[in-house]
Amino acid sequence: MHITIRPLDLSSDAELEQYGAVSTASDDASYGGHEERTLDQMRTLYRDTPYWRQQRYIALVEQMAGGSSVVGTASLLFPLTENLETVHLGITTHPAFRGQGIATAMLEQALAPAIHGSDRTLVTAWGEIPAHGEVDDPALPVNRLAARLGLSRRNVSVCRLLPLPIEDSLLDALEEESRQKRGGYRIELWEDQVPQEHLGAYGQLLRQMALDEPDEDVEEEPAEYTPERIRLMEQRRRESGGRALTAVAVAPDGSIVGNSEVHVQTAPGTTIAWQENTLVMPEHRGHGLGLALKVATHRLLSSELPEVRSLVTFNSHVNPWMIGINERLGYRIAFREIALQGRPDLSDGLLARVPHETAIGPT
Repeated sequence: MHITIRPLDLSSDAELEQYGAVSTASDDASYGGHEERTLDQMRTLYRDTPYWRQQRYIALVEQMAGGSSVVGTASLLFPLTENLETVHLGITTHPAFRGQGIATAMLEQALAPAIHGSDRTLVTAWGEIPAHGEVDDPALPVNRLAARLGLSRRNVSVCRLLPLPIEDSLLDALEEESRQKRGGYRIELWEDQVPQEHLGAYGQLLRQMALDEPDEDVEEEPAEYTPERIRLMEQRRRESGGRALTAVAVAPDGSIVGNSEVHVQTAPGTTIAWQENTLVMPEHRGHGLGLALKVATHRLLSSELPEVRSLVTFNSHVNPWMIGINERLGYRIAFREIALQGRPDLSDGLLARVPHETAIGPT
C-alpha cells in the first residue's frame, strides 16, 4: 500500500471533506456519535490565532479504482503566549485502516521532521487505550508509537459518556440536594457569551481551572485568560458552528465563584456534546455548587438540543470528587486516555524502530 503524506490544503473542499470524514469515523468508533461542521466552519477551526498556530497533515492511499483517499490526519499545535517550549501532537487514523502503518508514516515523514525543525523541545500528546487492562502494556498501539517518539506516560484520564436525555426525576433530586447545601449562593445560566461586566472574573475562573486540574506529572504553564482572549474564543466558537451552555455560581455578595460549560455543535446530524471545565473557587467549596452547576447545564442541553444523544467528559483518575458527581449523573466509562510527554532527540532524524501502529491522540 502506497501512502502519501503532505500538508492539508485548507482551500480544497475535497480534502477538507475527507479530513472531516476521518474525524467522524474515529468519533463514531470512540464515542458512538460525532459532530457536524460545514467546510467553512472547519476552516475557522483550523485557522491560526494570536495564541497558537497549527500545522495539519493528511495521509492518502491510492484506491484500486484510481485516485486517492484521505485515511489519516495529523496535527501540530504551537502555543504562542505560554508553554513556548511545547508542541501538541495529534494523529488520527480511519478505523478501517488502522494497523497498517499509517500513523507511523505520518510520524516519520511529517511530524518528527516538523518538530525537529521548530524551536520546541517538549512534546505533548494523548492516546486512547481500553477501559481495562495494564495502562503501561508495551503492546498497546499508543504505547508503542509513544516509545517510537520518546514520550512517556504523565497522566491517565477516563472518558465517560452520559446517555441523553437524563430523567427529570434524577435531575430534580440532585438539584434539591444541592439546594439544601447552597445557602445564599445561586446559579445563573449564560449562553455563548460572557457578560461584559464579568469578563475579568471569568478569566480568573478559567485560569484557576488550569491551576487546579489534577493532571499528575504533566508539564504545563497555565494560560492568562484576558478579556480579549475570551472574546476571541467566543468568536471562533460561533464561527465554527458551536454553542456554549454555561452555568455560573454567584456568591451572596454577587461575585462569580464557579462555572461549568457544555460545548455543542449546532449543525443537523450532531449527536454528541462535550462537558468542558467545571470549577468552584477554593474558598467557596463545600456548598454543593459543582453538582448544581452540572445539573443546570445538563438540563438546558436536553431541553434545547434534544437531538444530542450523549455527553462526553474526561476526568483524571486522581479527581475522585468530579468522578463521583459524574457517576451520580449516570456517566459510564468508555475508555481511558493517556497523557504523554517527552523531550525527544530528533537531531539525527531517526526514530526508534517499532512495528506498525494505529494512532496517538485525536486531531
